[in-house]
Amino acid sequence: MSFEELKVQTKGGATLLGLFVSLIGFRLLADALYFAYHSLGGPRTSWSTLIYTLAQLVGFAVLLYVLKREGQPFSSVWFGSGGLGDFAYAMAFLLLAWIAWWLLDALGAALGIPEVKWWERWPIATPIDVLPIAVFSLAAAFFEEVFYRGYAITRLYSLTGNMALAAAVSIAFFTVLHSVFGPRVMLCILGWGTIDTLLFLYRKSTKASFYFHITNNAVVYVLFPLLGMWR
Repeated sequence: MSFEELKVQTKGGATLLGLFVSLIGFRLLADALYFAYHSLGGPRTSWSTLIYTLAQLVGFAVLLYVLKREGQPFSSVWFGSGGLGDFAYAMAFLLLAWIAWWLLDALGAALGIPEVKWWERWPIATPIDVLPIAVFSLAAAFFEEVFYRGYAITRLYSLTGNMALAAAVSIAFFTVLHSVFGPRVMLCILGWGTIDTLLFLYRKSTKASFYFHITNNAVVYVLFPLLGMWR
């Protein structure tokens, strides 16, 4: 499979800044903002998840500046048909990702890797509590696909000419992004992120990987908490 169409013109320091922001920079900013928020006595509520969204917005603004410096259009990070074909493949790959998650979680349990109850990080008692979680998770689907797939993979491939390396770096940093959820979730994310990346490469479409990501987040972060209230 040829990936030549994913190559773009890079520009020295601007591209390196874009890679830093996309792979880890926005996460470091989020960590700093959370630290400041909790140091000032800010409560841990579902609304505090939007600090992460704020950090992603800042990272996205920087990335737009980087694209301007590179002389590249937004379509260099947000591309693909976005049609029914992309959506159908996204749902098929997502089913595979959920199966992989279940198998990797079972492997983690067998290996004695502790489970962090990440869903208890935020108190969710009413549908209103789910609202900021919905914004946080659905926005993350867009920003993270732009950062990790649309920008990082295309630029790393353009710089190195090695798609396997570009994809591996993106997957590794995407896995580290989820370290707050504990090592067992990171193991599962490793598989989930690999399948997401394979979808992106197969369809050559950030829109396909976005469908994959946003559907997953809508089910996990929005539908499941809402259903849990009516148990």
